[in-house]
Amino acid sequence: MSAICYKSQQLDLIVLVSFNHLNKDGRLNLKKIRFFKNLEDVINCLDENQLKLIKNQDLNKFNTIKDLIKLLTDYFSGKSINLTEEINSLNIEIDLNKKFKTLFSQRVIRTVMQLKRGEIATYSEIAEKIGSKAYRAIGNVLRNNPLPLIIPCHRVVKKSGDIGGFMGNTNKEWQQNLKRSLLQLEGVTSI
Repeated sequence: MSAICYKSQQLDLIVLVSFNHLNKDGRLNLKKIRFFKNLEDVINCLDENQLKLIKNQDLNKFNTIKDLIKLLTDYFSGKSINLTEEINSLNIEIDLNKKFKTLFSQRVIRTVMQLKRGEIATYSEIAEKIGSKAYRAIGNVLRNNPLPLIIPCHRVVKKSGDIGGFMGNTNKEWQQNLKRSLLQLEGVTSI
């Protein structure tokens, strides 16, 4: 599996995109998009996941990844784009059924993907939409989301109005600030 890494100029984060090269139908298989506070964490992730980092001079071989990075950069600069639709127009495969194997997790993800830019929902509202009371289980599904922004888990907040978690618990304060920044980029000011 390969990866490309770049620093966002708009937000204080490093973006790591991992992918498999072309599959049998010629599409690039997007595996994960991860956000990091520092380069040390990126290096640890590369080592732990045995990812091969693509060098900038080799990036020309991967026009689809260059287009994806442009989309992410546009998003971080505040442009109003629907990442899911834009990525679908690129030659990128995102097989949600492989990433989310249970019917419950698939229902959670599909519901979250219906949230529009600037729209937020609570964990309990997501649970209600899918006919469940398993709020914590919904949080666990979203914590393991390999494609934040595409599956906009940052748009799900606590019922109390607190921001809630984002991407697990490795650096909770930084991750919550990132979630808040993403929501502010989308025009949400009440969090």
